[in-house]
Amino acid sequence: MESASQPPDHGSIEQVLDAAFNRLTEALRVTEDQLRFGDLSEIANPPLARRWQQLRRVTGALRQQLEVDSGPLSLHRNVEGDLLRGLPGSGPHGDRKQLIRTNICRAREAARSVEEAIRYFCPPLCGEAEAIRYQIYQLESLTEGILHRGSKLDGRHLYLLVTEELCLGDILETTAAAIEGGASMVQLREKSLGSADFLQRAQQLREITAERGALLIINDRIEIARLCRADGVHLGQQDIAPHQAREILGPDAIIGLSTHNPQQASAAALAGADYIGVGPVFDTQTKKHRVAVGTNYIKEARQQCELPGYAIGHVDEETIDEVLTAGATRIAVCTGIIARPDPRGAAQFLHQKLVENASREVSDGHLR
Repeated sequence: MESASQPPDHGSIEQVLDAAFNRLTEALRVTEDQLRFGDLSEIANPPLARRWQQLRRVTGALRQQLEVDSGPLSLHRNVEGDLLRGLPGSGPHGDRKQLIRTNICRAREAARSVEEAIRYFCPPLCGEAEAIRYQIYQLESLTEGILHRGSKLDGRHLYLLVTEELCLGDILETTAAAIEGGASMVQLREKSLGSADFLQRAQQLREITAERGALLIINDRIEIARLCRADGVHLGQQDIAPHQAREILGPDAIIGLSTHNPQQASAAALAGADYIGVGPVFDTQTKKHRVAVGTNYIKEARQQCELPGYAIGHVDEETIDEVLTAGATRIAVCTGIIARPDPRGAAQFLHQKLVENASREVSDGHLR
């Protein structure tokens, strides 16, 4: 008989590893598939699905490394002898977002089980198992942010940028009219206003947007966003990082980030952004210092970034068809609405174009 001080035989540890690896890769696969094939209007996110897929493949490669010396772990599997096999499962999921959350939790727990078993069974590979666990933590945070804060952006495809110097009429009346025409997000962008005047303007727009169910985003000025209780802030590449802005504004704040190339788009999600600006697609009065990136970047950003992207830069009634053909499903518009004699009609026209495009995208299986 073995003494109580002796470690368990390798057979039991290999059973633990087999079960934990199975649970881990299964949970990763469920998460990946839900994000890859999920409901187009809510959770479909191929770039994010690819991140989970890459992690699943890294996990599979670690198992193969172990099996080089130990042989197939499945040889130690004992399904009939599993004493917990008959226990009831977790029950039905409330929705597909909950399904994703449940499987991420399952993956996290299984990753710890794998790591601790490897710590005993094959210590040299413990670091690789630990790295997988921390990647799950990181991807869980990213995915939860997209599921939680991203839900606030569902259905908000027309984003209005307002600045007084480019506004043909009264800025408050113009904003209200544009919202009535279909704009569901408003960004206040005032580079020349002092802090007191900026705050007053922001508070006025907060009242207008709140009454009409639109989101209010403040450009750059995090302190103004906090004081006027805006829904979030939009940052440039040279501003503080999105995750730092969220530390100031709180976990529910929507953080936007301007991007101008595929590398910036790819990095935006892990930096803590909730959506990106894609552009400037064409030369624009609000970005005179920046060269237009062209419509090809719309498609590139969509392929590279897990987040909703708003095509920006001289998007109006004349360029909207070209922008949509390039792959845009969301647009950010400034003079195309606020510099028009009828801002409500201008917004209504662009909103209808987006609605028609969304119908085609859904039928083609591409909307995000």
